[in-house]
Amino acid sequence: MDPIIDALLAWIGENSAYDVAGLPRPAVVLLAPGDLTREYYAAAPQLLPEDGVDDRLLALYSAEDGPDGTLYLLAPRHVPDAGRWDDPTDNPLFREIVLHELVHHVQWQTGAAETWPCPQFGEQEAYTLGGIYLRQVHAADPIPNRGFWARTYSIC
Repeated sequence: MDPIIDALLAWIGENSAYDVAGLPRPAVVLLAPGDLTREYYAAAPQLLPEDGVDDRLLALYSAEDGPDGTLYLLAPRHVPDAGRWDDPTDNPLFREIVLHELVHHVQWQTGAAETWPCPQFGEQEAYTLGGIYLRQVHAADPIPNRGFWARTYSIC
């Protein structure tokens, strides 16, 4: 995963105002859908879906887990269109998911998150950059109305 992380961090540096030089890589944990769901609901297990899987979850970023933060990612074989790729990590949809969480990593590592009015404020930037990435790699965007959702998810 290190080459993918490095390439996507460089992409963030080239496509945003962030200086990513010297930023540490986060830890990466690849999880099955049920494991990712349990990680997400760990602080509120009473909200865990009855079947144990929240299909809306693709990834999480925790700035506090590990020395340099941790990306919890849906394992690439579980990402839509995975079967179209010999190596599911080559799937642009998987890479956009990683990119989204790396944007959050960069926001925290650079101190940008300290200026936010609320924790979800950084979502707009992550969703927006993800859309730019998908357009640049000529991949269909699985999120209709990305701009609307970017603003909605970032409301404090």
